[in-house]
Amino acid sequence: MQVPSWKEIPKYPVICAIALVAVVLTLAWWAGANVSLLFENAEIRRGQLWRLATNIFLHLDIIHLAFNLYWLWVLGATVERVFGHLKTALLVLFLAIGSSSLDFAFAQGGVGLSGVGYGLFGLLYVLSRHDERLRDSLDRRTINLFIGWFFLCVFTTVTGIWKVANVAHAAGAVLGVLLGYAMVRPNRRALFAAGTAVLVVLGLAGSTFARPYVNRSRYGGYEEGKWGYDALLANRNQEAVRWLGEAARYQPRISEYWFNMGIAYQRLNNQSAAAAAYERAYELQPSNPDYARAAGKITRTN
Repeated sequence: MQVPSWKEIPKYPVICAIALVAVVLTLAWWAGANVSLLFENAEIRRGQLWRLATNIFLHLDIIHLAFNLYWLWVLGATVERVFGHLKTALLVLFLAIGSSSLDFAFAQGGVGLSGVGYGLFGLLYVLSRHDERLRDSLDRRTINLFIGWFFLCVFTTVTGIWKVANVAHAAGAVLGVLLGYAMVRPNRRALFAAGTAVLVVLGLAGSTFARPYVNRSRYGGYEEGKWGYDALLANRNQEAVRWLGEAARYQPRISEYWFNMGIAYQRLNNQSAAAAAYERAYELQPSNPDYARAAGKITRTN
């Protein structure tokens, strides 16, 4: 496997620009700058879809940043050399959105270029076997490294040692493989293209309107619940109802969401909705005296 020389940087403006933006934004984040508009969070479900792409620029620490930039350079420069600047830019954007949307749909979402890196790896894994221009783009050692790293990350996540966006890794790799086969198997191009499109559509649907129904991660709904509580404290009751309602769709057995929703509905003079929310909170935690009083109070006023 041939690693491009650093002297060749001017030949790969797209990959270098992505790396530069990642470094600048990551350092700004570490320095305390407000980069909240770049993270994946529940606002994606309110139309802020750019977060599915901008999250790739931020990294947690120097090892995370250096590792991802190295493989972006090695794999991305190879792709840019063969396919050109525009196609490389579109490919990176596609892999970013595809891997991030699926990760946010089914897990917590995260930061970093690793989903893109695995996408480039999956693409080159196929093309290195079927495209003469990329015949030596991957060697066995690199393949083993990526596969081994994937399973190591799954292990560290499951054991709680170190949480990694494993869905993004897997989604990126699968998307890259599908794109690769769509390029080298013209007789089945429509099939592989359709498979790629289905995955992306599932990711976009799952990260937006369908997320409360498909996401079963431990922290699903946490942001909505916190934002709903903050809105309740600020007396923004309509907003509180909206966020707490979504939080309860993720985690319908968390009694606090229902109780706080009841307060918001009561402030909005929607007594029937408040009664239902208080009753649900009481059903989930009947030993809580606040929930019992609230359910009883609403019952007497009806």
